[in-house]
Amino acid sequence: MSKQKNILVCVSGLTPQIITETLFALSVIQNIIVDEIFIITTARGKRVIQGKDSAANTPKSPLVKEIKNLCLRYELQLPKISEKNIIVAKEESLELSDIRSDRDNILFPNKVSEFIKEISSDLDSTLYCSISGGRKTMSVHLSLALSLFGREQDRLLHVLTSEKFEFAKFYPETKSEQSAIQLSEIPFVRLRHFITPNLEKKKLFAMQYTDIVEFTQKQLNILSSSQKLILNIEQKEIRYDDYSIKLEPILFAVYFKFIERRLENKSRISIHEITTKDFSDSLVEFITESFPYYYFSEDRKYSWWKNCFTSEDFRVKRSKINKKIAELSEDKNLLNLIQISSVREYGDTKYLVQIPAEKIKVTYP
Repeated sequence: MSKQKNILVCVSGLTPQIITETLFALSVIQNIIVDEIFIITTARGKRVIQGKDSAANTPKSPLVKEIKNLCLRYELQLPKISEKNIIVAKEESLELSDIRSDRDNILFPNKVSEFIKEISSDLDSTLYCSISGGRKTMSVHLSLALSLFGREQDRLLHVLTSEKFEFAKFYPETKSEQSAIQLSEIPFVRLRHFITPNLEKKKLFAMQYTDIVEFTQKQLNILSSSQKLILNIEQKEIRYDDYSIKLEPILFAVYFKFIERRLENKSRISIHEITTKDFSDSLVEFITESFPYYYFSEDRKYSWWKNCFTSEDFRVKRSKINKKIAELSEDKNLLNLIQISSVREYGDTKYLVQIPAEKIKVTYP
């Protein structure tokens, strides 16, 4: 099993001291080893981090140097940080000098969202996102990006110190300075499971921040409505709102297995499981009990019930099921929830129906 990697993500403007203070709070106060640091900033913020800003009120010591000093003083593992770890919002070749206009407030969240969704795709990592630095809008964008893509282990943080010591140094050196540092964890709503795996990774990475927000809101609107997905076993019927479809027994049985799994809160089914004898036996049992008139042909063409599904058998049946379910609505967001979707996990393909259990009703004969 891979070692869990702890990643500190900070937004920074003209006061990079916030970054070393957060690193101190995590490493010294909470005994969390930080493996890598990423900083999201503007073009001027990058100059400040490098100690190259000309303004009299910005620090002239490079942040990387101060991180090394902090680690030497408190005998900490030196986190990985390089020029590549400083993320600057850009449009083509133009780096944003500051976050002031409406245009900037579109470009910056796009960059933050792009970064967080990419870095959170590493399952063996924990993100510690600090919103203490930068303009307030920058902190808001980082918080929203983490709400969209954050996982259970990820944390949203805010570091504080007393006004007496604020921005005076890069990190505390005396006991009184140390005691003034406070690290607060901010609870946040995690919406990741509404977004993935309803969207293919390739499509997700092509979306802008505003597109993702719109998509997520539509998903939430569907889930907050009073409508339910209704499966009538006796009629082999699937209904949503005022629309219904009927499936032939084998297709209904396959779809029901995914709904059954959703009701049991098990959700995903691996293609390896689908192609086992146990899975085909469970379909035969369901069909025999629910549709006793159904005839299992001895023709080799229909021998899945004796020899298991192949991947191709399932692919064809899934395609037919999803095509029929598409007749229930023109709303692609709804179809993302009720069709059989697929996700890739560790080199394996898994399938599921995303709609929550509380939005499902099954009527039995």
